[in-house]
Amino acid sequence: MKNPFKSLFKLFSSKEKTKPLTIEEVRELKLRTGKIEKEIKSRAYISEINRRYNKMTDRKRKNFFRKAS
Repeated sequence: MKNPFKSLFKLFSSKEKTKPLTIEEVRELKLRTGKIEKEIKSRAYISEINRRYNKMTDRKRKNFFRKAS
């Protein structure tokens, strides 16, 4: 059985010391996250356009075969 005090001690004594971020680092972090969010939105928008285009071309292809027969 694990000692709960040891696990609690490990929680508070992490190996990495976290220091507060500087203003430049916070700004870079915000820019990076904003850029990632914009890329995700643009990919979703492009995939939506591709889905609509594929749906439209499939419809045209089906109508073409009906007219040809």
